[in-house]
This record gives sequence, structure tokens and C-alpha cells, in this order.
Amino acid sequence: MTREKKVKFAGLESGCNGVIFIRMRKESGCPSPSELVEYIINKAASTGKHMSRFILRVLPVELTCYASVEEISRTAKSLIEQYFLSGEDHPPIKFAVLYEARANSGIDRTKIIDTVAKLVPQCHKVDLSNPDKTIVVQIVKTVCMIGVVHKFKQLLKYNLRQLTSVKKS
Repeated sequence: MTREKKVKFAGLESGCNGVIFIRMRKESGCPSPSELVEYIINKAASTGKHMSRFILRVLPVELTCYASVEEISRTAKSLIEQYFLSGEDHPPIKFAVLYEARANSGIDRTKIIDTVAKLVPQCHKVDLSNPDKTIVVQIVKTVCMIGVVHKFKQLLKYNLRQLTSVKKS
């Protein structure tokens, strides 16, 4: 077995200052990127202890694609089908779409947000002030990264420094 196959986490160069990516190797029985990040964020929020002096925010990336409206729509569809089930036995979920772009000004922000929001089944409702789930669409240069996070606003936008500096009352 090569070293590449044994490594569970590997750092990737993003090409943007202050932004790094850590690639996870998929294995059965292991948590997804969203589950891992959610655990880290909840642990920081409950203990109030900051885990690193260099990490400000942690967001999961579950799928990547080329940064075009068509590719983003095609890629996001499978992720949305996984997180936003439709039918009478599934309660409606309040959601929001978060769009961030770095080193890319060629894509229209509102077009991406509208495209992704329209992929979510009609039974779920948009709630920008208090969403249950947030679809995170981040573009760095020509790569789009998509993930879904829970309680984004309540967990201070997954900002570790803010989560660990909150005064407990």
C-alpha cells in the first residue's frame, strides 16, 4: 500500500492567502466532512476552548466542481437530494444559501444563489435569519466547493474564535 493510500488527511494548496484545504480519504464507517466539522464546532461551543491559534473558521466541502452555473447546478443537485428529502413523512426544513467567492469575479452571485435555492424541493422554506441548514457555496479561483452545515447562524457562522470567546451566562 502506498503512502498516498494510507494518509487519511492531506493538506492542499488553495492558491489564496489565508485559505487552506484538507482532503479526507473516504472510508466506510468514517464520518463525512460535514459530520467531522459539526463535531469540532459543537465541541468548541460546549467547552469554550480554542483548539488552534491559527484556525479562524472551519467549513466542510462535500463536493467540488468547475465554477460555472451549469456545473454548480449539476453538482449541487445530488447533495441537495441527500440533505433535503421530500415527501409527507419528512418535515419541512428552513434553509439558506451562503455564497462566497475568492479570486473570482466572473460569476454572478445572485444567479448562483437562485440556481441552488431552486434545486431544493418546494416543501422546504427559505429562512435567511434562522435556517436549520445552510448550503455553503464557495468559489476559489475556478473551483466551486459545496457543503451543507447545520445551525450556521446559531453557531456563529462556524467561527471558532467567536465560539470560544462567548461569555457563558
